[in-house]
Amino acid sequence: MLNAMEYEPLNDNHKFLLLGDYGTGKSTFAATCPEKGFLFNFDDRVITYKGKDFDYETFPITSKGWVEFEKKSAEIRKDVMAGKYKTIVLDSTTAMTDIAMERALALDPKRNLVGGPLWNVHYGMIKNLIEGRLRQFINLPCNLVVCAHLQPEFSEDGAVIGYGPLLTGQLAIRIPGYFDEVYIATTKRKDNKTVYLLQTVPIGLKKARSALSGKKRLLPDFIDNDYNEVIKHITKK
Repeated sequence: MLNAMEYEPLNDNHKFLLLGDYGTGKSTFAATCPEKGFLFNFDDRVITYKGKDFDYETFPITSKGWVEFEKKSAEIRKDVMAGKYKTIVLDSTTAMTDIAMERALALDPKRNLVGGPLWNVHYGMIKNLIEGRLRQFINLPCNLVVCAHLQPEFSEDGAVIGYGPLLTGQLAIRIPGYFDEVYIATTKRKDNKTVYLLQTVPIGLKKARSALSGKKRLLPDFIDNDYNEVIKHITKK
């Protein structure tokens, strides 16, 4: 029987959901994670990983692209279990959703009056496709970094009440719940230079959080955009 007093959170199996606008450093953080890694390159951001020991594969935004992704996912899961990879990156959920939509449209020929997808048919299929794959990755014994763009959340009267991942329907609520580390990638100007940071706590309408930081707040509210900085703050204290 396991006992919580013996639990040690400082291992190499952390799960990160990185939220942020374009160009705020989500891929930059992923590239600092332990090598060897594998990148599911949906957004064609390989240049960020230049010089890093990351294998990668790019997937076209077609129904065949999703089939290729599922096939590669099965291969990589086996490689992780064999100890080949320490980090898996999915970058990003935006293009991943586009590919899932192409697969859904190919699987079900029904369309709305203007030839587009049906909300109660195709978007439900996207939810199942994406959620199923992400749950499989969450359970792997390795680091996982999932990059997602931000979208506003609205109240019934149209007011912005928060920001969450750019995902279809209930996925925007469900997916963050799978991750202990949900950071907001952001930037600021300091000494006439752009500094890339990660927000680790909920501030205003952006709901970041960190289980690693815990009640003792081991992580600062804003930390340098680097995996090693996160681990350094935790181990230091």
